[in-house]
Amino acid sequence: MGMFDSLYIELDGREQEIQTKRFDCGLGTYRLGDWIAGSLPGVRVYFDRLWLDGTGKQVYSADAGCARKTTVFVVLAQGVFVDYHIHEGEMEAEAIESVLLELRERWNDSARLLGFLVETLRTQQQRIASLKHQLNRVQSIIASTRCLQAGETLGGRLGLLYEEDKKLAAGEDPLEVIAWVLSDEARSGWFSGGGGIQMDPLDEYRL
Repeated sequence: MGMFDSLYIELDGREQEIQTKRFDCGLGTYRLGDWIAGSLPGVRVYFDRLWLDGTGKQVYSADAGCARKTTVFVVLAQGVFVDYHIHEGEMEAEAIESVLLELRERWNDSARLLGFLVETLRTQQQRIASLKHQLNRVQSIIASTRCLQAGETLGGRLGLLYEEDKKLAAGEDPLEVIAWVLSDEARSGWFSGGGGIQMDPLDEYRL
């Protein structure tokens, strides 16, 4: 079968993979907002047929239990995966050409493209900040664990400020504490008082 890249879209609440050999074929995985290695400049629209069985899983031939046929259109602008559209059924060539033209015109609108790129950048910055915060907490857990192993106590005059230190001091397994820090539970809320330090959603706007 050889090498390929994978684009991921959402269909009926489930992530679906579309494999392609059009780009670098380096087993890259791409989602909306990602820049695709090996893509061309300008606005490019591609299509593929996506066949699904009765459970919503992808099949690769009509004889393999195909219960639903769709046509998927993928839009790249300056190499960035900016949009996709899913049409029910297998479309004729004329209908496909019409959708290709419509999507090209839609994404040749510089204001639309700029708005998408700015929002994508903002989202990625927030995600990076969240990941950095989690890594800092993991490093703190490692340092606190070493202190406990050396027979030292945690906390200063103000006591145990962070939930992860409270868990370690109570004898919880450090690996379990790290797993908790990386979980959605530890990240939910904003200075809720029920857990560790939370991300401030307005932090990037404060001077």
